[in-house]
Amino acid sequence: MTVHAGGFVRKFKAFLRREDGSSTIEFVLWLPIVLAVLLLIVDASMLFMSRTHAIRVLQDTNRLYSVGQFTGTPAERIEKAQTYALNRLQGLSPSATITTTETNRVVRTRATMETAEIAQIGFLGLMIDTTMVVAAEHRVEF
Repeated sequence: MTVHAGGFVRKFKAFLRREDGSSTIEFVLWLPIVLAVLLLIVDASMLFMSRTHAIRVLQDTNRLYSVGQFTGTPAERIEKAQTYALNRLQGLSPSATITTTETNRVVRTRATMETAEIAQIGFLGLMIDTTMVVAAEHRVEF
Protein backbone atom coordinates (compact mmCIF):
# COMPACT_ATOMS: atom_id res chain seq x y z
CA MET A 1 0.00 0.00 0.00
CA THR A 2 1.47 3.31 -1.04
CA VAL A 3 0.56 6.71 0.30
CA HIS A 4 0.87 9.62 -2.03
CA ALA A 5 1.94 12.76 -0.21
CA GLY A 6 0.78 14.95 -3.09
CA GLY A 7 -2.84 13.82 -2.69
CA PHE A 8 -2.82 14.59 1.01
CA VAL A 9 -1.39 18.09 0.50
CA ARG A 10 -3.94 18.81 -2.23
CA LYS A 11 -6.84 17.70 0.00
CA PHE A 12 -5.50 19.72 2.94
CA LYS A 13 -5.26 22.89 0.81
CA ALA A 14 -8.79 22.30 -0.47
CA PHE A 15 -9.97 21.93 3.13
CA LEU A 16 -8.41 25.28 4.07
CA ARG A 17 -10.18 27.03 1.15
CA ARG A 18 -13.64 25.69 2.00
CA GLU A 19 -16.15 28.08 3.57
CA ASP A 20 -18.47 25.50 5.10
CA GLY A 21 -17.46 26.48 8.67
CA SER A 22 -18.17 30.20 8.26
CA SER A 23 -21.58 29.91 9.92
CA THR A 24 -19.91 28.43 13.00
CA ILE A 25 -17.89 31.61 13.47
CA GLU A 26 -21.01 33.77 13.15
CA PHE A 27 -22.79 31.55 15.66
CA VAL A 28 -19.95 31.89 18.16
CA LEU A 29 -19.97 35.67 17.74
CA TRP A 30 -23.76 36.03 18.16
CA LEU A 31 -24.29 33.47 20.93
CA PRO A 32 -23.13 35.67 23.86
CA ILE A 33 -25.32 38.56 22.68
CA VAL A 34 -28.41 36.39 22.31
CA LEU A 35 -27.82 34.75 25.70
CA ALA A 36 -27.36 38.16 27.36
CA VAL A 37 -30.67 39.36 25.91
CA LEU A 38 -32.45 36.21 27.11
CA LEU A 39 -30.99 36.60 30.60
CA LEU A 40 -32.09 40.25 30.69
CA ILE A 41 -35.59 39.12 29.78
CA VAL A 42 -35.58 36.61 32.66
CA ASP A 43 -34.46 39.30 35.12
CA ALA A 44 -37.02 41.82 33.87
CA SER A 45 -39.78 39.22 34.06
CA MET A 46 -38.88 38.38 37.66
CA LEU A 47 -38.91 42.06 38.62
CA PHE A 48 -42.29 42.68 36.96
CA MET A 49 -43.79 39.58 38.56
CA SER A 50 -42.45 40.56 41.97
CA ARG A 51 -43.80 44.10 41.62
CA THR A 52 -47.23 42.76 40.70
CA HIS A 53 -47.17 40.39 43.67
CA ALA A 54 -46.10 43.20 46.01
CA ILE A 55 -48.90 45.47 44.76
CA ARG A 56 -51.41 42.70 45.40
CA VAL A 57 -50.09 42.15 48.94
CA LEU A 58 -50.25 45.88 49.72
CA GLN A 59 -53.78 46.18 48.31
CA ASP A 60 -54.92 43.20 50.39
CA THR A 61 -53.29 44.69 53.48
CA ASN A 62 -54.95 48.06 52.95
CA ARG A 63 -58.31 46.43 52.24
CA LEU A 64 -58.14 44.40 55.47
CA TYR A 65 -57.14 47.53 57.39
CA SER A 66 -59.91 49.62 55.84
CA VAL A 67 -62.69 47.18 56.81
CA GLY A 68 -61.43 46.79 60.39
CA GLN A 69 -59.81 43.34 60.28
CA PHE A 70 -56.85 44.62 62.28
CA THR A 71 -58.16 45.49 65.75
CA GLY A 72 -56.78 47.53 68.63
CA THR A 73 -55.53 51.05 68.99
CA PRO A 74 -54.52 52.93 65.83
CA ALA A 75 -50.84 52.16 66.52
CA GLU A 76 -51.64 48.45 67.03
CA ARG A 77 -53.67 48.32 63.79
CA ILE A 78 -50.80 49.88 61.86
CA GLU A 79 -48.32 47.45 63.44
CA LYS A 80 -50.54 44.47 62.57
CA ALA A 81 -50.91 45.70 58.98
CA GLN A 82 -47.16 46.10 58.60
CA THR A 83 -46.53 42.64 60.03
CA TYR A 84 -49.17 41.12 57.75
CA ALA A 85 -47.61 42.66 54.63
CA LEU A 86 -44.04 41.95 55.69
CA ASN A 87 -44.78 38.27 56.30
CA ARG A 88 -46.09 37.94 52.75
CA LEU A 89 -43.19 39.80 51.12
CA GLN A 90 -40.35 38.09 52.99
CA GLY A 91 -40.23 35.33 50.37
CA LEU A 92 -39.53 37.86 47.61
CA SER A 93 -37.07 40.05 49.46
CA PRO A 94 -35.82 39.09 52.92
CA SER A 95 -34.73 42.67 53.63
CA ALA A 96 -38.07 44.21 52.60
CA THR A 97 -39.36 47.09 54.70
CA ILE A 98 -43.00 48.11 55.11
CA THR A 99 -44.37 51.49 56.17
CA THR A 100 -48.09 51.94 56.85
CA THR A 101 -49.74 55.26 57.68
CA GLU A 102 -53.31 56.47 58.09
CA THR A 103 -54.00 60.10 57.24
CA ASN A 104 -57.43 61.68 56.68
CA ARG A 105 -59.16 58.26 56.67
CA VAL A 106 -56.83 56.92 53.94
CA VAL A 107 -54.43 54.07 54.70
CA ARG A 108 -51.19 54.06 52.71
CA THR A 109 -48.72 51.19 52.69
CA ARG A 110 -45.29 51.42 51.11
CA ALA A 111 -42.89 48.51 50.54
CA THR A 112 -39.20 48.84 49.74
CA MET A 113 -37.37 45.81 48.33
CA GLU A 114 -33.87 45.21 47.00
CA THR A 115 -33.80 44.24 43.31
CA ALA A 116 -30.66 42.16 43.84
CA GLU A 117 -32.70 39.79 46.03
CA ILE A 118 -35.45 39.52 43.43
CA ALA A 119 -33.52 39.27 40.15
CA GLN A 120 -32.35 35.74 39.45
CA ILE A 121 -29.43 36.52 37.14
CA GLY A 122 -28.36 40.03 38.14
CA PHE A 123 -27.70 41.53 34.70
CA LEU A 124 -30.54 44.01 35.01
CA GLY A 125 -29.20 45.28 38.32
CA LEU A 126 -26.30 46.85 36.45
CA MET A 127 -28.68 49.11 34.52
CA ILE A 128 -31.44 50.03 36.98
CA ASP A 129 -31.85 51.33 40.50
CA THR A 130 -31.15 48.76 43.17
CA THR A 131 -34.30 49.51 45.19
CA MET A 132 -37.89 48.79 44.17
CA VAL A 133 -40.57 50.87 45.88
CA VAL A 134 -44.22 49.84 45.67
CA ALA A 135 -47.10 51.74 47.27
CA ALA A 136 -50.86 51.38 47.55
CA GLU A 137 -53.62 53.28 49.33
CA HIS A 138 -57.22 52.64 50.29
CA ARG A 139 -59.96 54.66 51.97
CA VAL A 140 -60.75 53.54 55.54
CA GLU A 141 -64.39 52.42 55.76
CA PHE A 142 -64.96 51.61 59.44
